[in-house]
Amino acid sequence: MPALAEYPEKDIRYILHVSPGGSTDVLARKISPELQKELGVNIIVENRPGGQTAMQMATLTNTEPAGYTFGSVTATHLVKMNTMFDQYDVNSVDWIARLVTDPYLITVPNGSPIESLKELDIYIEENPGELIVAGFATGSGSQIAWEIFAEKAGIKGDDIKWVPYQSVKEAVTAVLGNHADLTIANVGMVKGQAEAGNLRVLGIMADERAKLLPNVPTFEEAGYDVDTSWQQFRGIIGPKGIPEKRKQKLAEAIKKVLETQEFQNYIDSAQMNYGYLPPKKFTEFAEKQDKLTRDWIDRLGM
Repeated sequence: MPALAEYPEKDIRYILHVSPGGSTDVLARKISPELQKELGVNIIVENRPGGQTAMQMATLTNTEPAGYTFGSVTATHLVKMNTMFDQYDVNSVDWIARLVTDPYLITVPNGSPIESLKELDIYIEENPGELIVAGFATGSGSQIAWEIFAEKAGIKGDDIKWVPYQSVKEAVTAVLGNHADLTIANVGMVKGQAEAGNLRVLGIMADERAKLLPNVPTFEEAGYDVDTSWQQFRGIIGPKGIPEKRKQKLAEAIKKVLETQEFQNYIDSAQMNYGYLPPKKFTEFAEKQDKLTRDWIDRLGM
């Protein structure tokens, strides 16, 4: 193995668990060119959707932990580790850096008769089993966000039809094409379509209104006092056992990219929140989120 001081000496693979075009994919492609400059090697982004993160996780966990392969991670990974996978858990990977946090929201087509969360609640009560909800994978972070709202609203599982998609972008596209009645997404994914009059955002799952969607009420303002600590996060993980100096060098390079004015402008425009955490703190965060995930899974019977 080359000396740690020489790292990196070759291209680095950035393995994504999603299809091209979604928020996680766009974020990776914003970071990669600047990370290349910091590290002096190519960052090759590879999309490995499928198996609800399983394809990506198989690639990461079967790769030598030398610092030349890392991948995207979101709240969805923790859900899958606690609902689908016996072979993966929070300790199966190295937690390299958290990048951003990103609150969830609920949106419908602009032609929908539903104009508020309260109207959504009433519509589902009066028309059980009729509404189609487009989501990012069964058991994903966005589904738990929906279930958190549904629990407060008294909506049961068979009151709606949950249809899983391979990415948030695909779920939003399904709503735009009137193949679904609503979806749970993030500000960056819907802002343009909302401004164009194609989507109507009913509420945002955060403590404050989004700067880029100032007319959209928070869930609490709409009458639903939900747990806003459940937010999407995006970060970078790697195979378990990356040498500490290499992991730290990756994290420090990522931090420099996140603090550039260009990247700050991007996360502002996408209405994400700067959320950098280094390896140790990101690991602690992941462990706490893992417990929160298990708690919600137990509460919701998932």
